[in-house]
Amino acid sequence: MNNQYSEEKTMKIQSGNNVNKMFGLMLACMAMAACGNREAPVPAPDQGAAQPAATAAQAPDATPANVILWSPPGKTAPADFAQRLRALQDDGAASEVRVVKEYEHEVKEGYGPGFDELAIVQFPSELAYEQWKASPASDFGADVITSRVDVTTERRSRKNDPNRSIYVVSQYETFVSPEAYRIYSEDYINPNMDNQYHSGIMTRYTMYLEREATGGLEHPRAFLVTEYASQSEFDRKASVKDPYKALLLSGTHPEWARLNVEKKKMRRDFTESYAKPVL
Repeated sequence: MNNQYSEEKTMKIQSGNNVNKMFGLMLACMAMAACGNREAPVPAPDQGAAQPAATAAQAPDATPANVILWSPPGKTAPADFAQRLRALQDDGAASEVRVVKEYEHEVKEGYGPGFDELAIVQFPSELAYEQWKASPASDFGADVITSRVDVTTERRSRKNDPNRSIYVVSQYETFVSPEAYRIYSEDYINPNMDNQYHSGIMTRYTMYLEREATGGLEHPRAFLVTEYASQSEFDRKASVKDPYKALLLSGTHPEWARLNVEKKKMRRDFTESYAKPVL
């Protein structure tokens, strides 16, 4: 009996030890698993290491900045007006420069001459424009108006050659917000110009809107600058434009027809100049 009891007691002790060992192994495994799932500590940044470059959001604004300069009726541009402005493009300060001289203007009630000479200068960025504006190079005297403008709509053909174009420059005094005028440009000006553009006679058109009123106007003015491929193509203007305008007014384009009536509430047209490049 004693031997049997002793053997049973020994077996129970061994069994208990085995259970304790297994339980210990389970705890050890759980601890190892927890350690494996724990993220490694992030090392402190090395203050001496090279830092990444500035993000795109911190980069200088590279949106082009447009400026129109002109000598108003009764004034004369300086003799070196075109030369000084074209030098900006030659030196890389400006990305595009167009200078034109009025040779004729539309004659009708309320209309008159538009300018002596007019230049459209595009700078690669606002910073480039500000640097030019702050320099003596931007001073053309009291007979030249300089105005910062924004593009509300534009289209340019691969065939466009600014140095060979015949220019038509129409000026308006605007009565609506810049956003409203942009929408008007898209909904009215684009359909009105696109037929001439697609016919090939017109190689470029751009609507510019002043940021601030200049030249004695109460409200900002807009400039519609159109370029015709040559004198012969310009001479075809009426034969291309007039039939298409009649179509737009025939009922097929009710929104355009509505704007054709409402446009007088949005702007006042007062001059249309015909001009050639100053080379």
